[in-house]
This record gives sequence, structure tokens and C-alpha cells, in this order.
Amino acid sequence: MSDTKNKLSLTLRPAMIHESRIVAEQYNVLKDWKLVRDEVLTNNLLQARTESTSRTMYGEVSKRLKNLTDDELSLMTTSDLDADAKHLVWLAICRQYLFTYQFAIEVVSEHFSKSRFKLYAEDYVAFLNAKAEWHSNLDNITQQSRYKAQQIMFKMLAECGLVNKDKELLHQSLSPQLIELIQLTNIDDLRIFPGEYV
Repeated sequence: MSDTKNKLSLTLRPAMIHESRIVAEQYNVLKDWKLVRDEVLTNNLLQARTESTSRTMYGEVSKRLKNLTDDELSLMTTSDLDADAKHLVWLAICRQYLFTYQFAIEVVSEHFSKSRFKLYAEDYVAFLNAKAEWHSNLDNITQQSRYKAQQIMFKMLAECGLVNKDKELLHQSLSPQLIELIQLTNIDDLRIFPGEYV
């Protein structure tokens, strides 16, 4: 993970899997993030209603995807498995947001390992409150932002296939190719997926 994320921050954007694949496809062709940005924004590849929205969406997606290696970005667009793309988006989000990374390990995977297969809003609130004791920026977040971040977290988990609509944890079957790529970068990152990989 990047060393720039010393303080915990929350993401207020959903997974954006479709948009991530579009941006990754452009990167796999151009191999230059400035060129990718120009291509995506000039041609409105994200199908945003306004230029401002397009810039915002691209900024968030590219920020996440820059945490993936070239091989991981390639797999996101070339794999025949829809799950690979979802897993890679989750991986990119977790590498970008330390709060999400820690939630994935300390709550999601921990619950799964203890056969507690359902997540509740209280699990998120307890986790956030515990982290806020050590990170003042989290303690200063408004109740409205806390609630929105909680909704986004559960939405991302569902979009990436880690939970079902009832917030029940789903065992992840990572492809051998994805496991190999993650091991090359940081084997600990496998812990963000409910299952037995490490």
C-alpha cells in the first residue's frame, strides 16, 4: 500500500466497477495516465452528464487504479471472469483507503473466520468509533457523512461481491492468476477477501 495514507479517510464514492474497467482499458492501451485522462474526459467515456462530474469520477477512479500494478490492470480488462474485475476494484479501493483496508481485514475477514456470516450497521459504527479514538480527522466527521460513508461501504461490499443483498458474507473464490499477482505485490492484501488465502 502507498505510504501516503498515514491518516484514515473514508470514501464517499461507490465501487464504480464499470467505470474502472473503462479507465483500465485506456491505461492498458496508452500506458500514460495523462493521456488516459485526456482520452476519458475529451470523449466523455464515463458517460457523465457534465464535464465537472466526469472529472470528479475520473479523478476518483484513477486515484484508486494507480494502486494496481500494470499486470493487475491488464487482468481487470482481459480476464473472462467477472469476479476478477470486482476483486481488483476492491483491491484498488482498499489500497487507496487505509480505513477500508482495515475494515476488510478487522471486520469482514475476521467475522468470516469466526463463522459470523452477517454484517450489521453496528459492526461498522463500532469500528469507526474505535478508529476515531486514534484519528482525530474521523472524530470530526459529521453524523451525516458517517452515515453516508457507512452506506457506501456496504454498497461497495455488495457491488464487489463480498456480501449479498442481506449483508451476508460470501466466501470468495479468487482466480489462481489473481492470487499470484497479489502475492507478487503484497501477500497480506489477500486478507481483504473473506476466505482462506494466506
